[in-house]
Amino acid sequence: MPRYANPKLKVAVHQIRREEIELAALRIVCKRGFPATTLRQVAKQAKVPLSNLHYYFRDKSELMQCVMQHLFDGMLRVFDHIRAAESDPVKRIDRLLETYLTRTTEDWQASLAFIEYWAECVRKGTVDKFYTQVQFRYSEPIAEALRDAGAEDPERHARALLALMTGYDTFYWSKPADPEERAQFLEFARILVRRAIAHGRARVRLVRRGQGERKNDRSTTKD
Repeated sequence: MPRYANPKLKVAVHQIRREEIELAALRIVCKRGFPATTLRQVAKQAKVPLSNLHYYFRDKSELMQCVMQHLFDGMLRVFDHIRAAESDPVKRIDRLLETYLTRTTEDWQASLAFIEYWAECVRKGTVDKFYTQVQFRYSEPIAEALRDAGAEDPERHARALLALMTGYDTFYWSKPADPEERAQFLEFARILVRRAIAHGRARVRLVRRGQGERKNDRSTTKD
């Protein structure tokens, strides 16, 4: 093997091992929760000596940040797929909302770990960056679809919808699963979307009508 390839191989092996540890930590977190997960448990799951774990991650906080990034990126990849696959903006919004609500209520262990990490960031005073990333990256595809559909104030409505959905899926974990109730809540969210679209389109029509009247006035004046 050429000598120059050795450093590249070393970096590649290091990255592969790091990802294996992250996935092991993800499995533990989804099973036990964020606070109860220990580096010893992760090392055992990943089949590496505990002493070697610090070679890949500075501490538990850095490892948990990578685990949360896995969860975050997973949802964004699904959103990106919907954005690419659905050209009709109204249907796209429906799919985005349904996907978000279904994933966060059915995969509740992962969602709970996400909320626990959020709470840890609040306690440490590092929540601003995390909150901004979650709030705006998750709401961005919803706002885009609302904008394409002609809704009024799409960014504000997207953030409100995301907050509404997050509040509901958190409440959903606290009681027996009720798919019928979840479907009713999703329909309520869809009604809000359609009202925002209707208001936005009505405003556009009024503006266009007003512009037409002003043009007629100018034509009359010239005569």
